[in-house]
Amino acid sequence: MDQLFLVKFLIPLLWAIGFIFAPKNNEKAIKLYALIGSVVTLAYSIKMFVDLPDTSVLTTLYKFDMPLFFNLSYTFAMDGLSGLLLLLNAFLMLVVVVATWDIKTDKLRLYYFLIFTLTWAVSGSLLSTSLYGFYVFWEAMLIPLFVLVGVFGGENRRYASFKFFMMTAAGSILMLASMCYMSALAYKFNGSYDLNYEIIKTLSLKYDGFLSPQSLIFWSFSIAFFLKVPVFPFHSWLPEAHVEAPTAGSIILAGILLKLGIYGLLRFVIPLFPEAVDANRDIVLWLGAIGIIYGALTAWVQKDIKKLVAFSSISHMGYIVMGIFSQNPFAVKGAIFQMIAHGISTPGLFIGVHYLYSRTHTKKMDMYGGIAAVMPRFAILFFIITAGSMAVPMTCGFVGEFMIIMGTYQVNPIVAMVAASGIILSPIYLLKMYHLTALGEMKHEENKSLKDLSLLEATPMIVLSIFTIVLGLYPKLVTSLYDGTINFFVNKG
Repeated sequence: MDQLFLVKFLIPLLWAIGFIFAPKNNEKAIKLYALIGSVVTLAYSIKMFVDLPDTSVLTTLYKFDMPLFFNLSYTFAMDGLSGLLLLLNAFLMLVVVVATWDIKTDKLRLYYFLIFTLTWAVSGSLLSTSLYGFYVFWEAMLIPLFVLVGVFGGENRRYASFKFFMMTAAGSILMLASMCYMSALAYKFNGSYDLNYEIIKTLSLKYDGFLSPQSLIFWSFSIAFFLKVPVFPFHSWLPEAHVEAPTAGSIILAGILLKLGIYGLLRFVIPLFPEAVDANRDIVLWLGAIGIIYGALTAWVQKDIKKLVAFSSISHMGYIVMGIFSQNPFAVKGAIFQMIAHGISTPGLFIGVHYLYSRTHTKKMDMYGGIAAVMPRFAILFFIITAGSMAVPMTCGFVGEFMIIMGTYQVNPIVAMVAASGIILSPIYLLKMYHLTALGEMKHEENKSLKDLSLLEATPMIVLSIFTIVLGLYPKLVTSLYDGTINFFVNKG
């Protein structure tokens, strides 16, 4: 075990507490402190991942027992999957700090406090392998995002934040109820309420139909995770949350928080409830395929650019859900890769939307047009990231979607062919978005005076564009980090 784990793990939280004591009126010092903290967090995340002796197995980093509290234990562990998402989490926090450097608010300390606290809670969810530890951090993630949207969001921010909070919390209650039932069984068989992997496997939850214990627990966990992803038809909170959220909230939500639902399915549902997964596979595959088509068609008719990107997320996450539930190793491998690809392209799109909105103060696409003439750097970078999102060959988005569809085809050809239509639809709505913003005739005189991206503004988009191309040309850079874990996520763990 890593004796310094707690120090490394608590860095984002301790840094967040530091904002409370920061000088309120020194904006430059607060932003510099946030930048240093994000760099330090990314550095320690890289160090933790590099120090892993074997990315193919869960390596225990730290464990502590609580004998006076129902004899529970908290275990923190990491493998290739959780380590990869931990790196994405820390990287996106740095991207948020740089991309929103121009933020103007009298609550700057609260703004960064929420971002760092949210990053810490996500890290806790990724590293907790005890179910109760995971649940604590899973719930802790809701609070900073709820406040971030509710305080720094748009006109309807309160409605969006409450809807997000209530729907996600409702799913969590189902999961908690199942955990209590499993704890009762664990105490009966093992004399402990603890719920780690070893104990859960001893419970021998039977599957003999929809109302059997394993089936009911499977659906309670799955619905909680489906709401977070979100999977159609549990998606209604996402577009409103994205539209009303500040740019930081949209980047973190799309880049990493949606992936926590997928992570929960991979880490807990698929390995622990294999018979229920097999019995309900086709249902979930169809939900994923329907989500792909629904998200794409709904994005196509949007006039608000941020809402278009939000619905595109629903479509892209449908691929990932379909991939992991196909239980085909090639598709599962592609789904995990697509989690990273989506964590690159969609935050890049939201950053582009942020730069447009900060200059024009509108998200209506018909108020743009022809801005490539005055913002050529923006137009080039925005196109590369858009190409990655629409899965153009030689970009990261193509690799994941191709692997998912090919792998799913071996399991359910009809679902795969229906989902493949999303490859046609995504270029339609994304090229429409790009045409209405960057190309065509400049119809609005006020847009002729728009300033192109500064070096600071361009930096996050340049980095994301490089990742989009490099991972499209050499996906093994990422897939090699979790290759050994695939068996664990195809009911062989």
